[in-house]
Amino acid sequence: MSGLKELIESGKFEDDKTSSVPGDNDNSFEKYDPSALKGFAGMAAVGIGAVALRNPIGKAISKIAGLRKPKLSVSRTTAPVDEVEEVLTIAPTKIERGQLMKRPQISQQEEIRQEAIKRSNELKKLAYLKPLSRGGQTNRIGSSLYDYIARHPIAGARKPEEWIKDFKSTGPGSFKTGNPDFKNINQAVKKEELWDSNILQLNKQGEVVGGFLKTASEKGIPLTKMDLLYIVEKAPVNNLKLRKLTTNVKLVDDAEDVSREMNLGLQTLRDKAVAKGGDEAAELIQDINATQKSLLKINSRLYKQFRSVDGEDYDDFSNIFSSDIAAYKNIANKARILGINVDANEVTRITSLAANKDRELSRLFSLQKQQGYLPKYGNYNEYRIKGGDEYFENVVYYPKPLPMGQRLGSEYNKHYTSEYGATKAIPNQVYHTRGSIRKGGANQNQKVMMIDEIQSDYHQKLRKVNPTREKVVNAFGNEIEFFSANRKLDKIVEEMIDISKRGTAKTSTDLARFKKLSSDFDELKNNSMNLANITKQQAGDGIPFLPLHGKENWGAHALKNQIKDAVDRGVDWVAIAPVEYLHHAKRTKYLGDLEFYGNRFGKAGFKGYGGRQGVVRKNANDSEVSIEGLTDPNKKATLPAVMEKLAKQYNSQVATIPVAKSNPDKPFKIVTKVNNDKKYYGLNPDKAGTEHEAAFRTLKEAEVYKSRYGGEIIEMQAGDSRLYLDAFAIRITPEMATKPFKAYQTGGLVVNIFAW
Repeated sequence: MSGLKELIESGKFEDDKTSSVPGDNDNSFEKYDPSALKGFAGMAAVGIGAVALRNPIGKAISKIAGLRKPKLSVSRTTAPVDEVEEVLTIAPTKIERGQLMKRPQISQQEEIRQEAIKRSNELKKLAYLKPLSRGGQTNRIGSSLYDYIARHPIAGARKPEEWIKDFKSTGPGSFKTGNPDFKNINQAVKKEELWDSNILQLNKQGEVVGGFLKTASEKGIPLTKMDLLYIVEKAPVNNLKLRKLTTNVKLVDDAEDVSREMNLGLQTLRDKAVAKGGDEAAELIQDINATQKSLLKINSRLYKQFRSVDGEDYDDFSNIFSSDIAAYKNIANKARILGINVDANEVTRITSLAANKDRELSRLFSLQKQQGYLPKYGNYNEYRIKGGDEYFENVVYYPKPLPMGQRLGSEYNKHYTSEYGATKAIPNQVYHTRGSIRKGGANQNQKVMMIDEIQSDYHQKLRKVNPTREKVVNAFGNEIEFFSANRKLDKIVEEMIDISKRGTAKTSTDLARFKKLSSDFDELKNNSMNLANITKQQAGDGIPFLPLHGKENWGAHALKNQIKDAVDRGVDWVAIAPVEYLHHAKRTKYLGDLEFYGNRFGKAGFKGYGGRQGVVRKNANDSEVSIEGLTDPNKKATLPAVMEKLAKQYNSQVATIPVAKSNPDKPFKIVTKVNNDKKYYGLNPDKAGTEHEAAFRTLKEAEVYKSRYGGEIIEMQAGDSRLYLDAFAIRITPEMATKPFKAYQTGGLVVNIFAW
């Protein structure tokens, strides 16, 4: 079979369906294959056996059948075979064979039509039962456009003009699947998703200016919902990946445990040496003090690089305890010589524990570095609030080469484009986020993911050079021309075969018709089988395309993705770092940061706060200009506005909650000064002006850290109000774990392209 049936049968989309931003299991950079479905496979083969290939018409058909076909793609993964539910082929009885022989035979086109109706009904059912999941493929970030097309009542091919009329109507903008479990979730299809999928591009006046439907209309190619769903499925927004860059803080905790065990043992020996007295005992005490200090220095280094993540690069931590283990054994031996009672079993236990943990830590540190998944920008302190228990950087990117040879220049991907120490290069970055996991919320046992930064190099550069995107060339989805035109080609070939079967009964009219069909075939093949949606020159001259244009889209997508990540981590709240603690306290006071992130109440302004306090915006020339007037303390900022909508849709709540500056269980804090104790922020003096660099259980640990890296030591017990800052947050609910989010944001958000 060919045409639509081939589409249906081969339309088993790639197996990696757990998310629109699935986890990154490797560093593969997959080749872009424009022939992801069978397309021409089997074309003109139907009925060939009945044709006498020796006659001119037969030779013509044979030539068509032997055309070079688009290369078939291979799925990245293979679906597992369930041998238990394997379908067995049972030989039919004589009666069954007789019934099969009596069954009326249907034409190829009718069989295709019936298959289309069957598959269409399946898709409609899935879109109803599992909205925003792209037919049950994801529970993370899905597509309203997919559901709208899948729920369309017409299964067969339609004129492109009919599809265009549907998409231009109010129907997509008010679309709902009807599933009562999703009644509160807005599933309206945004024009931005049509543009990004390259199905249809509309200008502000609602005029068609691009997209595949425009090309199909010009060529008169009919389209089915399977054609459009294929484009949606292949759209880059539905094939993004997430790379998580973080350190394994358990390694730091394990190392601290080893140091603590060794210190306890050494302290016991020290106490005995003090009791014994004498010059030799004093010398032993000096050795013990030096070893204890060495262990604390190791803890400080590990904390700095793997919990605080504040180093330029990652040191080699192989065999980190080996010298101290040797020193411990030597101290124990000296103590025995001095006549000090030494528990040999305890020495063996501690040194063996340390040696085993040392080997394990060395292996894990080395592996963590070799994998290239360590954070890259932890030392950029002006873009983060330090003191969290776990620092992370998440990068969302498109993993394949861009179609038609398009490449993003470094100006569009600044942060992860080259190998950097222990961080691998990442292609086609859409955005990245930075933040940390902390304690806070209703009680100190709850976990909070606080987002410090969301940034898109690509879109922020595009905002400056081409904010309307008229120079951006979306080369995705062009391959569908192969398959949609194939439907017309099937009909042409079928008629040519019918004429050939007439043999000597062919008339001059038949021959003329055959010649016309052959000409139509060549014209359609030449004009529609060459990725004619756009040209190579257009692709090369234009700006390469990535999805989620506008901070209201990429910002909301990043927030939704972080919420899903929070679900995976068992986090209770997701909070946004308030500008008064970070963006306006540590760097230039951009209006855009205030309008995007908001303050601790989720607002885009403070009362009496504006140009006089140094708030600036960027103009079209990228220069900083003081804002006129004051900010609006009543307007919601972009990300908090998204949070409020999600809370209503997913049975959650938003609130300003306390978030720990550092671990409440570690009372000895290393604090530094930050510039946020201004009256116009309205902060509690106890909570303003300080940032927690680190936190330790003992004073000695804090003192060693301070001696190496600076700061002030302040003791704060759990419950101390100074331990916390306030941040606007959304509570994680079971609905957020089970129900997908919509990829594209809609309506009512703060958007000022020159606010940054």
